Amino acid sequence: MQRVVAACAYLVLTICVMSGLAACSIIPASGPTSAEIEAQSGPRSSGLSFELITLDGSSIAALRGYHPTGFSKYFPGKRWAPSHIIGIGDTVSVVVWEPGEEGLFSRAENGGRAELGPFVVNQSGTITVPYVGKVHAAGKSVERLQEAIQIALGGKAVDPQVVVTLADNASSLVLVSGAVNSPGQYPLALRGERLLDVIAKAGGNAKKASETYVTFIRGSKQGRQLLKTVFENQGENIYVQPGDQVYLAHTPQTFTAFGAVPKVGEYPLQAGEVSLIEALGRVGGLADGRANSVGLYVFRYESPSLVRSMKPDAKIASSGPVPVIYQINMRAAPSYFYAQSFNVRDKDVIYVSNAYGAELNKFTRILINVLAVGRSSTSVVTF
Repeated sequence: MQRVVAACAYLVLTICVMSGLAACSIIPASGPTSAEIEAQSGPRSSGLSFELITLDGSSIAALRGYHPTGFSKYFPGKRWAPSHIIGIGDTVSVVVWEPGEEGLFSRAENGGRAELGPFVVNQSGTITVPYVGKVHAAGKSVERLQEAIQIALGGKAVDPQVVVTLADNASSLVLVSGAVNSPGQYPLALRGERLLDVIAKAGGNAKKASETYVTFIRGSKQGRQLLKTVFENQGENIYVQPGDQVYLAHTPQTFTAFGAVPKVGEYPLQAGEVSLIEALGRVGGLADGRANSVGLYVFRYESPSLVRSMKPDAKIASSGPVPVIYQINMRAAPSYFYAQSFNVRDKDVIYVSNAYGAELNKFTRILINVLAVGRSSTSVVTF
């Protein structure tokens, strides 16, 4: 019996060694081997297709030069000019100049200059101006309201000159909510305001910008961007319009480490930027005696345009995010510089495959256990 068990074990060991241990599914493992990952990359007839990209100088340069479009793409537009229109709740100021000495306002303290108002546009959209009465203001431009008041004063004042200004545009509101210090509705300033301006009006972000996402809603369109990116990229700091909604959500950034590392688990990014080297330091580096130093991988989704810039021959079937596995050879000295330049992102998965020697050690231990069982079985006598 012992000879039979030993012969079977030797046969299985020979098959595994000849196939590079990649085909030995009977060996317990924490994940795929490097050979299995390489064999499964590229287009597939079934299942999830992914691209395997070597992390080197050219791929690092492509990553550095890539700037994804966000709010600037989906919410284009120049500064909104709130002085062009008047709405319910707005406050307008009216000033009348009248030349001569016999006019309605000639005896005013400022020598023919009379300040009327300010007037708040009521729910019916009107204001009540002295010597004129009710004037419909809502929906009119400042210039149109100015003309209407001047015409109404024409039969009462001598050649009146009217100037209307929008003192407060309370009808032009933007809603800011979520992880801000003072959520609420805020009127847009007359100069026109950007996204960071209205967030500042709401007391600023209550959590770290590197852990806060901004959801921006305008009509039926909706976009999401990391607040830190809005701070760093002026193009993402878009102009806000009346009726826009801004929601800030605190979403801690994390990455996960698997495979041949001393501390498998989920880790917070914490700082705004964490390099791959720093992330490896947090998990304890590569596990001695188990890790394959040429089998360090980072799993994430990338945009098709970025993937094509790094791998022109990539056959990408859809326009959506592409599953990508970055591979880095930590046995090569320049790779440590590449790993310093490669930033880990939210929800990245860092995986270190087992060395072939570690798989062989596992299999050897299995053989020892099998042989021990075989020896014990031959010593048992059944009556």
